[in-house]
Amino acid sequence: MLKPMDKMNWLDLYNFLHQKAHDFKNLGKFPWQEEVKVWDWETLDYYSVDFIETPDGKISFSVDTFQRETINES
Repeated sequence: MLKPMDKMNWLDLYNFLHQKAHDFKNLGKFPWQEEVKVWDWETLDYYSVDFIETPDGKISFSVDTFQRETINES
């Protein structure tokens, strides 16, 4: 399992999703149909994510920090 400060590469992401998809003890418990979001470790904010293929053929996450859900409102 990755620690919060570890860098994730595409193989790490693939392996994580593959493990979740083949966890036969917990079938149907992973939220596959939910919107993908990233979580800011410092602010505790969630950000919606879009996937973009760049002109050089790489896949990137696009994060819109202006439209966010905040879970730490006081």
